[in-house]
Amino acid sequence: MTVYYKISAPAKLNLNLFVKAKSENGLHFLESDICFLELIDKIYLKFSQDDTFHQNKKNSFLINPKKNLILQAINQFRFHTNWDKKFEIYVDKNIPIGSGLGGGSANAAATLVLLRTLFNKNKNNSKMPISKILQIGSELGSDVPSCIISKDLRLSGYGKEIKRKKFPSNYYFFIIYPNIELSTKSVFQHYSVFKNLNHKSKKILFENIIIHNSLLLPATSLAPKIKDVLIILRKIPNIVAYGMTGSGSTCFGIVKCSKDIPNLGKLFNNEYFIWFGQKANFNLNRVSFSKVLENKF
Repeated sequence: MTVYYKISAPAKLNLNLFVKAKSENGLHFLESDICFLELIDKIYLKFSQDDTFHQNKKNSFLINPKKNLILQAINQFRFHTNWDKKFEIYVDKNIPIGSGLGGGSANAAATLVLLRTLFNKNKNNSKMPISKILQIGSELGSDVPSCIISKDLRLSGYGKEIKRKKFPSNYYFFIIYPNIELSTKSVFQHYSVFKNLNHKSKKILFENIIIHNSLLLPATSLAPKIKDVLIILRKIPNIVAYGMTGSGSTCFGIVKCSKDIPNLGKLFNNEYFIWFGQKANFNLNRVSFSKVLENKF
C-alpha cells in the first residue's frame, strides 16, 4: 500500500530583530521575538527506490529541484544515522522565497521532524531524541532549530539560543511581500553602513513587545518599496503594530479583530503577495499519513 507522510512547515515572523555586536568569527549576535504563522508549506514523503523531487507547479513559488534545504536535510539526516532510505518528495510551496519569512529553514526543519518520526517508527532503529535533530538542524542554518520547535520563542546569540515564550493570542496578522527577493548576506553587508546612524522613529508596541528591526534601513536601501509598504500600513485604521520581518522584504501588520483587516488587494493595487490569518504553535507530532496526495502535482 502506498502511504504518503505529510508535515506542515510554517512561516516564521520576526516581531522584532535586534542586531548586536559582531563576534570574532564575523557573525552578528542577535535578539529576536518570533512566532509562527498559519501560512504553511506542505511537504510529503513516500518511500521509494530513488530520491525524486516534485513541486506543485500551480503555485507562484518554486525552489531549485536539485539544490534546496529539503534535500540537504535528508542527506544530512542520512549522514548522521546511516539510514539509507530513499524518498519521493512532494512540495506544496506557499511561503514566498527570499522574503524574510524563513521558508527554506522551515522546509528543512519540517523535513527533519518528519524523518525523525519515520526513523523512530522503525523497530530496528534506536529512538532518536529531539536534541539530535536540533543538532542536525543547526548544521543546516541558524534558523532551523527554532523552526523545528515552531512555537512562540525568544532567540539570542547567533539565533540558536532558544527560550520558550508566550505572546498575545487572538490577534490577526497580515503580510505583504512586495515581490522582491533579498539576500540575507547582502542586507547584513549593508548593515555596516547604517549601524551607527541615529535613526529616530516612533516606538511601536505589540502589547509589551517592542516592534523593531535593526535591518530595516539596509533592507530599504536595497528595496525602497519596503518603505512605501510601511507608510501604507501605518495609515491603516485600528492597526496595532506593523514592521518588517527578518532581513526583508516582507512587511507585516497586526490588528485585534478580523473586521479590522482592510482591503489589502485594493491598498496595494493587487501587485503583491498578500496573506492574512493568525499565528499558531505547532507540535512535533504534526506528521499525518494519507493514501493519496492532497494536491495534484
